[in-house]
Amino acid sequence: MIKKYFYLIIFLFLLNCSLNPNSKFWTKEKKILVDKSSTTVLIKTNKQSLNEFNQNFKISLPKNLRIETNQKLNNDGFINFDANLEKMSKYNFKTIKSFSNFEPEILTDRNHIFFFDSIGSIIKFDNNSKIIWKQNYYSKQDKKLQPILFFGKSGEDLFVADSVANYYVINKDTGKLKWKRKHSSSFNSQIKIIENKALIIDMENQLRCFSLETGDLIWSVKTQQSLLRSQKKQSLILNDDKVYFINSIGDVTAVNISSGKIIWQTPTQSNVSFGNTYFLKSSDIVSDKKSIFVSNNNNQFFSIDILSGTINWKHDFSSELRPAIISDYIVTISDDGLLIVMNKQTGQIIRINDLLKNVKEKRKKNYQPIGFLVGKFYIYVSTNNGRILVVNFKEGKIEKTLKLDNNKLQRPVYFNKSLYIAKDNSIIRLN
Repeated sequence: MIKKYFYLIIFLFLLNCSLNPNSKFWTKEKKILVDKSSTTVLIKTNKQSLNEFNQNFKISLPKNLRIETNQKLNNDGFINFDANLEKMSKYNFKTIKSFSNFEPEILTDRNHIFFFDSIGSIIKFDNNSKIIWKQNYYSKQDKKLQPILFFGKSGEDLFVADSVANYYVINKDTGKLKWKRKHSSSFNSQIKIIENKALIIDMENQLRCFSLETGDLIWSVKTQQSLLRSQKKQSLILNDDKVYFINSIGDVTAVNISSGKIIWQTPTQSNVSFGNTYFLKSSDIVSDKKSIFVSNNNNQFFSIDILSGTINWKHDFSSELRPAIISDYIVTISDDGLLIVMNKQTGQIIRINDLLKNVKEKRKKNYQPIGFLVGKFYIYVSTNNGRILVVNFKEGKIEKTLKLDNNKLQRPVYFNKSLYIAKDNSIIRLN
């Protein structure tokens, strides 16, 4: 009799899960923990850090500044968001083992967001974070490989490419598959779509242009590749009828979208060897339509003329993070936690603040910045140890450090008055 009731309870539980698509949804909102250990001042002194510059200079954004987020140019600019962040909830899934080697992004699309889980199921959420649909088009073998998915959007189409060499298109409204193809190599790249063409860089360092309608290859641009390459995601931007991209060895290339012909190519590394290219990690490239800005972990930050490919100016610091263009400013954060504000025209450094100066030396290695967004008053910085640094933009100082997890957080994404952050086993929502 006990056994019979046990099976009945299990059956009702499974039935409830199957009838309610939101039963495995977001966890209940809870208050975010503040990590006080990283915001405690160790020594009160007037001595300034050699790494800081003009650190007490206050920067104010113009009151009438337009919000000009441009995904084609990879420029997040600043967002109309000023929350100090107090509550969090999660959408959990099974841990993706290779997640930290890639940089998958949550895709925002007006009133919806898209992401994926550990077996490659694509999930569409509405602006209340409820699941609209969930679809999976992978074989058992591919599911075991835990594919990392990258997204591009155009009209009703969602273009998907992955780390196991598949690429396909599904309908954004219904989740139904339109077509699916297998490529000669895997992908770890942003995707840009224009005029029914999907542009993506594969692991062979080739820029591929696929038909959005059929999946046929329209043209490809081959660039130099190394024997082994880092797992850093490749980046590209669109401007007018041209696509600009950076490959794994640091070459920035401009290509005509219609013909697939190279217009110019600018190497950023003078010594291209096995060791240099394997460990080279570049930031996303961003643009204001006049210049391209890109940095790397090899102590280089470049401004490149978008028409000719000539280098406008260069700075000597390392950063793998996507910079932000805001009015006349370029804002970035170095790999060792320096918040740097520059004049985008001249490259003149306006201010440098050491965000990690109050963190104990033995703990600093756990505070590598991963990405950031600039809000109306705060900069929100994600780290590799599960923290969010809430930085006062005007003064360049950390107001508080939020402890969300112990593992790597991806770059924050703004959607519907909240921040969404992807990690290896969940999507985190903050507000």
